[in-house]
Amino acid sequence: LEPVRFGEFLLERAVITEQQWLAALAAHWSDRKSTIGATLVEQGVLARARVEAEAALFHDELDVVEIVDRLPRIQRDTERM
Repeated sequence: LEPVRFGEFLLERAVITEQQWLAALAAHWSDRKSTIGATLVEQGVLARARVEAEAALFHDELDVVEIVDRLPRIQRDTERM
């Protein structure tokens, strides 16, 4: 699976421009305290409601892989020792 980032998702859907994406990405990487979505809202690029709507679409399109641990807990704990 190849990771898809929310900013790239917005860019591909033409919700934001490449310039807006790069500016938000630069702010995100310099701060790392907020998400790309929050950064876009703070910069006035998108309204919070639009980010939330796009995030719902983004998460609906993700493929989910479930990893099931088939070893009983007692066996796992014993193997760690």
